[in-house]
Amino acid sequence: MTADGLLELPGTGWHLWSSAILRTAGFPADGLDRLAAPDCAKAADEYLAGLVDASAYRSAFEAATGEAAQQLRRIAADPLFREAVTWQSLNSLEALDGLLRTGPQASRNYRLRSREIVVTRYWQRYCAKNDTIGFFGPVCWAGFAPDGSAGHVSGGPDLLRERVVEFEWRALTAFVRKLAADPRFQPWLALVLPPQLALDGDLLLRTGAAAQRLSPAAAIILALTRVGATAAEVAALAVAQPRSGLRKEADAHLLIDQLVGEGLLRRGPDLPQDKTALQHLRGSLEALGEPGLRSEALAALERLTAARDEIACAAGDPDAIRAGLTRLELEYTAVTGMQARHRPGATYAGRAVVYEDAVRDLDVVFGPQVRAGLAALGPVLHAARWLTATIAEAYLATARELYDEAGGAIQLSELSFLANGIMLTRKLPEDIMAEFTRRWWQAIGGADLTASRIEVNVTRLQTAVEELFPASAPGWGTARLHSPDIHLCAEDAQALARGDFTAVLGELHVAWLTCDAEVFARFHPRLEALREAVQRDVGDRVVLRYPPDYPEFTARLAPVLAGPGDTSLVYADAPAAPAENLLPLAALTVSVVDDRLLASAPDGRTWPLTELFSPFLSAMAADAFKLIPAGPHTPRVTIDRVVVQRETWRTTVGETGLAPAAGESQRYLAVRAWRDRLGLPERIFAKLGNESKPVYVDLTGPASVASFVAMVRSAGGDDVPLVLSEMLPTPQQAWVSDAQGRRYFSELRMTLRDPEPGGPR
Repeated sequence: MTADGLLELPGTGWHLWSSAILRTAGFPADGLDRLAAPDCAKAADEYLAGLVDASAYRSAFEAATGEAAQQLRRIAADPLFREAVTWQSLNSLEALDGLLRTGPQASRNYRLRSREIVVTRYWQRYCAKNDTIGFFGPVCWAGFAPDGSAGHVSGGPDLLRERVVEFEWRALTAFVRKLAADPRFQPWLALVLPPQLALDGDLLLRTGAAAQRLSPAAAIILALTRVGATAAEVAALAVAQPRSGLRKEADAHLLIDQLVGEGLLRRGPDLPQDKTALQHLRGSLEALGEPGLRSEALAALERLTAARDEIACAAGDPDAIRAGLTRLELEYTAVTGMQARHRPGATYAGRAVVYEDAVRDLDVVFGPQVRAGLAALGPVLHAARWLTATIAEAYLATARELYDEAGGAIQLSELSFLANGIMLTRKLPEDIMAEFTRRWWQAIGGADLTASRIEVNVTRLQTAVEELFPASAPGWGTARLHSPDIHLCAEDAQALARGDFTAVLGELHVAWLTCDAEVFARFHPRLEALREAVQRDVGDRVVLRYPPDYPEFTARLAPVLAGPGDTSLVYADAPAAPAENLLPLAALTVSVVDDRLLASAPDGRTWPLTELFSPFLSAMAADAFKLIPAGPHTPRVTIDRVVVQRETWRTTVGETGLAPAAGESQRYLAVRAWRDRLGLPERIFAKLGNESKPVYVDLTGPASVASFVAMVRSAGGDDVPLVLSEMLPTPQQAWVSDAQGRRYFSELRMTLRDPEPGGPR
């Protein structure tokens, strides 16, 4: 097996991996037109300008509202849409059903409008956004052709090539907790030392806490858990050691119970946070030493897997899936005693017992013309290198200051800035972000921010960027790899092959490997090639074992490209990790060697601090690449054929003036007037406050406007920021199509490699 290929990004010195992820929407882009109402918008604008009277506007608004209501009822009845919403939220189906029970003459009361908003939001999301989720956001791996080879795009007769239904990791761990709480099972279950804990003889080391001296018996029991023994085996082994002072196995079991209660042990099996969790669980149950309990546990697991399989077989039938999910919830609660729905108020992340992933029936290889067009990213990538180097320097400077204050070699966890600041937050210091943005706009050439468009020559910009962003290498090893999200705008696949396209940089995930996630990597045709590519480009690395409550994290997003030489850093309780590669933060000390801060493990291994903390530095850098200054308006910025910044507006909830408007028609007028004041396009994306993801808004459609106004009015204050950006690509520029010729939005997630390796500082 060879590593994933490397291809040149022409003229830049950078390379890209030959594999890339093509994320696509699950519903056609023209579905957005069903809720558009340009005639209504025209009538509203003319009324505001004094060109028509109120009755003309009212007539147009009522007609558009009636048409939107009819469309929403049709959408709510659509089997594919209902299947998607069923997977997303069983509770939301009540809104769909309620809407279908009302006729066209129903009173437009609060309940009806709320139901319409639910349908509008789901529909617009499924049509406009490239979320990787179920059949309505399928995975597709694409490739880049080498020089001299042509690209090609070929789709199959169906939307999907493969679909799988898996258990959420937290659902399987609940099954384990149920067994672990049963005294009958406890002797037969493995004991696990939580991976963030470290033993140094009779001392227990924990992050953020003083070392704790254990009794000899407790220290022996904790040490014995490293061999994967059951509680019964550990008890017997502990009693056999005279130093433990334990005379009877019953005494050992009492001490084990105490250690479990103190959080110093947990009863296994410990499940990996990936798609093999069910396999590990079943294997552990099959190994239970008591036949009766083994049969009982396997039968309980079979109840859950049978219900899951029933759901998988129901694909394409929304009513059957609904019934299957309901049955699974009942079985899950009966088996585990736990509530089936997790974080019911959340929008993203796994909340149900199972989830579905799918692969699009599409093969794509991009020709050399696409690579050539993306070469204009060169200046952006050089600026990203500077950003990583600056982040590393800033955190090293602060760490050195704290180290010097401590007065000598100390436990790493005692550096409170690193233990709390870096690990528990993912925010970049504001001064670095401000300086980055300032330098970028200086490189652009002091552009007029009131302009609508700015065109920049790549050669001139590259010269300016190299001067303003001096950095000879990335800030740490894994900062060599970046993952841009690219939207290709083309009339169709043939235009793309000719090189007749524009590219839009959605986001640049600095120092972050977006393909290193279970949901993507599992469907790659050569998974091992991806692992080898990581090893080739960054060598052995420190990878993070994420605690289950890490923000926006589920097993679907768990990294799976770790190699045999990688080290697993653990700072909080986390799922299973290979014991031979485990590195609890609590076990590390920090010292200065040759004027560099080094972290040392008990076995003698050392790491420069930036390499040890590279996962946390990358987490902060990943979303830090922002080119937008703080002003009210930013032009669209295009470097040759690559749009690196969409036209953007910044405002606040209070400045919109939408909150005081009463009634649907008046709110629609208020939105049209606000749009005119800001000079907004008809279709935008809006991000409110601290929300992580923007939402699509059609400023002509009464249904879309009503959804947007409801979002703004619920924001929680006039000072809440509101960021708006133009829609690019447009539906006419969506080049991915199905067998019926319907267009779909898409997003290309690439991996780009810096010509210079990152390294210790």
